[in-house]
Amino acid sequence: MLRSLYSGISGMKNFQLKLDVIGNNIANVNTYGYKKSRITFKELVNQQLSGASEAAGGLGGVNPKQVGLGSTVGTIDTIHTTGATQTTARTLDLAINGDGFFPVATISDFSRINIDIGNAIGDNKIAGNINNAVDLAYTRAGNFYLDERGYLVTGDGMYVIGETGEKSVPTDDGITKANNALTAIASFNTPYENMYESLKEIYDKANDLKSAFEAYNESVKIWSDAGSPNPSPLYDAMDSAHQALQTIYTDFNNRVTTAGTGFDAVATDFATALTTLNNSIDTFNSATPITDILTKITSAVSTISGNYPDASTIAVGTPASSTQLDTMNQLINSLESYTTDLNNVAQSVIKYEDAAERLKEPSWTDSLSGSAGLIQIPLSAKSFSIGPNGTITFVNQDGELNVAGQIRIANFPNAGGLEKVGANLFKESSNSGSVDKNGNGIQLDELFAPGTNGTGTLTSGALEMSNVDLSEEFTEMIVAQRGFQSNTKIITTSDEILQELMSLKR
Repeated sequence: MLRSLYSGISGMKNFQLKLDVIGNNIANVNTYGYKKSRITFKELVNQQLSGASEAAGGLGGVNPKQVGLGSTVGTIDTIHTTGATQTTARTLDLAINGDGFFPVATISDFSRINIDIGNAIGDNKIAGNINNAVDLAYTRAGNFYLDERGYLVTGDGMYVIGETGEKSVPTDDGITKANNALTAIASFNTPYENMYESLKEIYDKANDLKSAFEAYNESVKIWSDAGSPNPSPLYDAMDSAHQALQTIYTDFNNRVTTAGTGFDAVATDFATALTTLNNSIDTFNSATPITDILTKITSAVSTISGNYPDASTIAVGTPASSTQLDTMNQLINSLESYTTDLNNVAQSVIKYEDAAERLKEPSWTDSLSGSAGLIQIPLSAKSFSIGPNGTITFVNQDGELNVAGQIRIANFPNAGGLEKVGANLFKESSNSGSVDKNGNGIQLDELFAPGTNGTGTLTSGALEMSNVDLSEEFTEMIVAQRGFQSNTKIITTSDEILQELMSLKR
């Protein structure tokens, strides 16, 4: 058989592989952080027909005679040039301006990392070597997200590894203190709700009674101005207004004085409950770890017995005195003041409850911990931002600026030696060089702050696009197509020659 047949076959296989590489590049033209590949070829082997000879016997030297037997794949390279930056305006989208990779991981040993699990709260730190606790991979795709506990993760749920913020875990004493406060608040809720409903009802009834006094006095005046005729329609109207006044007064008085359910009884229960709650607040404020959260709650809410006129003593035809009407107005003003006091109590109780709840939650400071681990942004944060050096800061519920952690960057001596493992991820290989420079396990100082040790800085609100150039890929596609066609021509031509040889036998 002719050598050219097999040379053509090797060429066809190589250009098929080249098209595979090109196709993958084009398929990932819009994949964030994707690094394109290229393929190179080399000669497969050469068959030597005769060797070279040096000059001798009056003749010059002779070159070797060799016939090539095709081509094979030389390399398939990953090109780590930086892709263009696309602005997204989303805080958790990050682009690396320069060299380096985001270290991301799945947890392989939960005993080595203190993470929030179930009802347990951890400080997010990794104990010992990073690579003993997690299975590391590396990516240039910076589209990150927060999970249900606020951890910074990739779209596939892999944790972003960096330096943790200084997170304080709730103490047993703090949790006990918080639970005692919440129990006191729960006990106070029913007296407060009863007081709120009773006050709303008695305020409406007081306004009805005031209106009844005024309607009665107006009917008396009309009757008197007409000469006090009796009997007459004016007298009947006055009598009806008097009866209405008595009915409304009786209802109002019952609402105030009824044992157990009347306003006075409810107000007394509320005052007792308020004293108990004040004592709870005093205990809360004087005990560690929190002091002076809020001052003692005070209220002017009191019973109203005797603070309204007795309408049952008013005879038909005798108007209510100006003093009696003034007393009704004063009563309504007092009830309005009670409403304000009650609202102030509610706001204070909310602050007290918030303070108690926070004792059961972790807290952050304005500094980094110096330890490797997971990066967590509390879900209660009002806002957060990511700086060019990877430091994540957030504003807590009190408006204070805290540090959630710092994203670190991994760098490799030979980034081209990294292995692609899918999902925009790379893994170390034996030829990429290692993050672990001294061979004793990966430590935090072997992952660099962005902008240091030759790594790029971060841009928040942007993503690195694929570095695939479509014009280049289409050009290479044409080259591959023509190369493939040329090799097929070698095969068909060789076949025609073999056909001619077969014809010699006829």
